[in-house]
Parts: sequence; C-alpha cells; structure tokens
Amino acid sequence: MALDMLGLAGLALTSVIVLFVVWLVIASFFVWFGVKVAGVDSRKRTWGNAIMAVILMLVLSFLLGYVGGTIGFVLGIIGAIAIIKYIYTTSWGKAIIAWVFMVIAVIIVGVVFGIGVLGLAFLG
Repeated sequence: MALDMLGLAGLALTSVIVLFVVWLVIASFFVWFGVKVAGVDSRKRTWGNAIMAVILMLVLSFLLGYVGGTIGFVLGIIGAIAIIKYIYTTSWGKAIIAWVFMVIAVIIVGVVFGIGVLGLAFLG
C-alpha cells in the first residue's frame, strides 16, 4: 500500500514530533544529571527545571542562528550556560558542568538518530 502525499506529510510530521519529544527527554535527563553531578541544591533539581532549560536553550540557539559565525556560536555557549545558571541559581562552574553533559547528550542523540536514519535509508 503506497502512501499518498498527505499520508507521507503526516508521517513526516509525526516522526519529527516523536523525535523532538525523545530528544527533549534525553537532553533534559542529561541536564538534570549534570546539575546533580555538579552539586546543585536538590530542591532545584527537578524535571520541570531541566525541561525548561532545554527548551530555553533551543529557543536561544534558534535566535542566535541568525547571527551566525563564530560570534553566534560563542554567544550560544555563553547563553546556554547562563540559562542553566539562572534556572538552577547556581555558580558558573556548576552551570558549565551541567552544560557539558547537555553537549554530550546532543552528540549521543545525534549519532544514534543518524545511525537510525541511515539504517532506515538502507532498508527502504
């Protein structure tokens, strides 16, 4: 049974939403774990704060994508660390540790989904 164009668009949209939610949960876990390792106050270490931090970092990176180049890259890193610092009301050092875990999550998720997409491409 072949997919018509509308069905294919719906499948693509559903896939994007599912991948975003999975990425959000995984990235939030790594931020949460990072702030735990960094020794942030346990009352601030909530899933809600982790999800809020990841979403704000996503918005920031989207907005800084228009700046581009090295300046946008550096501002994005500083902004992401500042978001973690202010959401968790912690020190810059602890925020940097949590950010490093976030970067690790993005790399891991990117590699896993990249391998999955390549696997699906070879199957199809």
